[in-house]
Amino acid sequence: MKIGIDLDGTIADNLELLVEAMNRFCGKNLRGEEIYQYNLCKVYNISEAEFVKLMNEEEQKIISKSPLIPYARESIQDLVKQGWEVHIITARNPRYQKITESWLQDHNIPYKQLHLLNSHDKLAVCQQLRVKLMIEDNIHNAYQLHEGGVQVILFEAHHNRYWPWQGLRCTSWQDVYQTINKMF
Repeated sequence: MKIGIDLDGTIADNLELLVEAMNRFCGKNLRGEEIYQYNLCKVYNISEAEFVKLMNEEEQKIISKSPLIPYARESIQDLVKQGWEVHIITARNPRYQKITESWLQDHNIPYKQLHLLNSHDKLAVCQQLRVKLMIEDNIHNAYQLHEGGVQVILFEAHHNRYWPWQGLRCTSWQDVYQTINKMF
């Protein structure tokens, strides 16, 4: 069976590095737990163009220095051992292909294929691949995937905790792994 796994906020814990960069750029002093939604432009009251400018300057550093979310590696390795075909499906820009591959390799994350979409629209690739299940932290992506017929486990994060979600919500990779084993 095929499983899709988002990368940022699901495998790579980039929130604190992103918040640090946003705080420097905007002259604010927010903490990660204060990020109440995925759209940082709204949280920091900046334009999309300003956000793009900041990401052009900081994203490569954030990608390379992001720590691994606890137990992601072990859980994904165990899923592969059980026969799951892992597809990393991320909204990252394809220009970060090599640095992303290096990060995954350095952290021993097994996967069949890496999909850098430069878009949050993951439904088409999930349907094309016939992904049975998607692990996702962006609530808007989760809604779209669910409406498109893809089963979703919402990986809980500060930015999605206030959004209603009728599906499965997991707080850790141990929880994700146990939930998948109960489902299949």
